[in-house]
Amino acid sequence: MAAPPHQEIVELLRQVTGEDEAWAAAVTPATRVDTDLFIDSLEIVALSVRMREVYGVDLASHLTGLDLPGLIDLTVGDLAELAGART
Repeated sequence: MAAPPHQEIVELLRQVTGEDEAWAAAVTPATRVDTDLFIDSLEIVALSVRMREVYGVDLASHLTGLDLPGLIDLTVGDLAELAGART
């Protein structure tokens, strides 16, 4: 299936980080979760829970399969593709 629009993932990120809409407006599919957004481990856990609830995706399991460069380079677009693959 098609990936959900990246805006849906951005909204989940905004919910778990508590950031405002101006922050969300600057996030693109190419925005890196770690090096651009500086999402911390607790926010990743919260995002994982929300993605499981909304899309049935096991983000935590996906992340454990990535090497360090994969984790560093993980983008919002990658999250949207992951969610789209499971919906």
